[in-house]
Amino acid sequence: MTELLPKTHRILEKGPMEFRPFGEDRTGEPIRDVSGLTVRANVEHLEDLIARKYGHEASQRRLHQLVERLNSYIPDRAYQVTLTFLKNPWNSYSYEFLMYLTELCAELSGEPDFQTSLGREKYLSPVIQVLGRPFSLIQIYKLYPYFVDKFTKGALKPEVISVTDGEAVMRLALTEKTAVQFGRYRRRCAEQICQATKATIAEVPSRMFGLAPASVEDRRCMADGDDYCEWRVQWTPQRTRLWWWWITGLGAGGLCLLLLQTLSSSLPLGVQLGLAAVFPVLASLLGTLWADRKAMQEQAGVIQEQLRSVETQHEELRRAYLQQEQTTVELRRKISELTVFHQIGLRLNATLDRHEVIQACLNALIHDLGYNCALLSFFDPVRCLAHGTVLAGASEELTDLARSLEIPIKGSESFESQILVQGQPCMVEEMATVREIVHPRLQEFLRQLGARAFLAVPLRFQQTILGMMVAVRTQFGSVTAEDLSVLGTLGNQLALALHNAEIYAEIQRLNRELEAKVKERTFELEHANQQLKTTNQQLQEMNRVKSRFLSHCSHELRTPLASIKGFTDNLLAGLAGPLTDKQQIYLARITANADRLTRMISDLLDLTRIEAGKIPLSWAVVDLSALARDVAEQFHPLMDTKGQRLLVHCLDDPCLLQGDADRLTQVLTNLVHNASKFTPEGGTITIQVNRRTPEVAMMSVTDTGPGIAEDVLPQIFDPFFQAESEQEVGTKGLGLGLAIAKQLVELHHGMIAVESRIGEGTTFCVTLPTAQPNESAFPSAPPRSP
Repeated sequence: MTELLPKTHRILEKGPMEFRPFGEDRTGEPIRDVSGLTVRANVEHLEDLIARKYGHEASQRRLHQLVERLNSYIPDRAYQVTLTFLKNPWNSYSYEFLMYLTELCAELSGEPDFQTSLGREKYLSPVIQVLGRPFSLIQIYKLYPYFVDKFTKGALKPEVISVTDGEAVMRLALTEKTAVQFGRYRRRCAEQICQATKATIAEVPSRMFGLAPASVEDRRCMADGDDYCEWRVQWTPQRTRLWWWWITGLGAGGLCLLLLQTLSSSLPLGVQLGLAAVFPVLASLLGTLWADRKAMQEQAGVIQEQLRSVETQHEELRRAYLQQEQTTVELRRKISELTVFHQIGLRLNATLDRHEVIQACLNALIHDLGYNCALLSFFDPVRCLAHGTVLAGASEELTDLARSLEIPIKGSESFESQILVQGQPCMVEEMATVREIVHPRLQEFLRQLGARAFLAVPLRFQQTILGMMVAVRTQFGSVTAEDLSVLGTLGNQLALALHNAEIYAEIQRLNRELEAKVKERTFELEHANQQLKTTNQQLQEMNRVKSRFLSHCSHELRTPLASIKGFTDNLLAGLAGPLTDKQQIYLARITANADRLTRMISDLLDLTRIEAGKIPLSWAVVDLSALARDVAEQFHPLMDTKGQRLLVHCLDDPCLLQGDADRLTQVLTNLVHNASKFTPEGGTITIQVNRRTPEVAMMSVTDTGPGIAEDVLPQIFDPFFQAESEQEVGTKGLGLGLAIAKQLVELHHGMIAVESRIGEGTTFCVTLPTAQPNESAFPSAPPRSP
């Protein structure tokens, strides 16, 4: 049994209230311990006392202090009260709430006998006076249990031991429900109730009947350790006016004596006097009975009527207000929960730091939801234990201890397994009920925290349990299923925030690694770029040297070649005398090779100039159809020699464009020459000129050679590249013809493409922009960088 504290200890020392102040208790039953009239009487009495001493403004400030301090003792914000709410007579409250209120009122009023003056001035309300008006003083004291129950609804046990005219003996005890609410502070609470009740009882004769106040003598008191309070109440008896009944009785007695003396004078005088005295006595008794009967009838009628009306209305209003109170509480709770969710959501979204996220959520449990402390433990599925506990709302010593706390998970029935393995939330209303399933380390830690009841929920993200969150209260039975649901929702929010924080931390780590790698790669790239720059400079220098060398060699080679070709032509012309057939064959070969060598030297010079950007273009209007016919005429002798056919398909109208006629001729010549090399005897080469669009002209060369392999096509325009082919006719060149043709086409702002299929032949297609004959020439192309 809990040891009771002396009556000098006030219930305010307990701290926050353990029980709900109004609405419904945790079992769903309506709270009706104390009527709203009693609470309003306390508030109005405080207001009157302060107003009489210091004025109206001071009383209003003191009332606001009362509300503020009273709310500080209510842990659940859904039950916060206002001054208007406290003055509503239709509300109902718990007795624990009333005791907090009366202690605060006494403290703020500065009145040591606040309860006594409250009982004298406020508890005999007009409602009680109206209800008691039809009754006598004796009857009112007999109705003492009715009036007590009227305003406490079973929270107290009143009893009338005896009532006589002028004296009554009464008792008052606490029910078990009320005693539990008072806890160790029962004696102090009983003293407050006793003082107010005695003062109220003493004022009944004065307030209701205009008599002197009754005196109340303590015979037993719960504040001194007794099981009940017992009082002896004494007052001045009420006197009933029956004098006219005595007069009537005396008159009847005298008349009877006169008749006896007249009619029967033989009777003794004593007998006559005795018979005559009977009439006054009978008249007095009849008068008393008649008065009592009349009063009882009147009172019974009034009582029945009042009771039926008042009780019905009162109970209906009380039920309505109880329901309204509960609805208001639930609404406040929902608003508070939504507000807390919103605030916590803002805090969790304001940071991606894991430690700040955890602290924000745990602090919200303490400051916003009224838990005494809260903790979070992470789950290690590999080692199967809870570790890395973060604690809020406790001492630094316990906080440091929590960090090193590791709780192994053993057995599927254990408390830790239920949370961290099975993912089930848990509500513990009393620690003693779970001692067998909670690990001893966790039990000891919770004991040091002063936990009497707690909630635990898993922190689950998708299918992964990250840990558990525990919210602790230091009062028995102070957690509900609604609290568990709210904590579960917060746990889901926290799990998501922790997952985001973990992802953010991983991104930060990867960013740091990437930054380090970027720095490393940047250094390597800068070093490689420097090497590349050096190499490029060397290559440019080598290219310039190559170009100068080729240019010099070409000039130096062309001079002796011109002499060789000149002398050979002279010999073939017979200037040195007649030649034999064999000599003519040899000289013809020398001439052919000299021509071939001359073309090769020209190609080298052209490529070098193009790459150096030093080849000028003479822009003029060119008829592409005429150009194609001229090139075909030049190749007819060669084609006849090789047994090939050369076909030309041109537009009837001129196909005009702006360009360099010589260079375009060189392009077409190179393409036809290339086609001739790979076209077998009896093959066909086709030159085609047409307009693709009014702005674009197309020139193509198609052969019926062996075709080009698909993997070779991307390299076909590279300088010095030669595709291998067994069907190549004639001698091989340097592989510059197609490269030069591509460069010249691009200088004309055109494009060249190739299509080929093995065994079907190859088509080279050149597209060039056209121009009207009266348009100005295009500007020359910019030089190409080496």
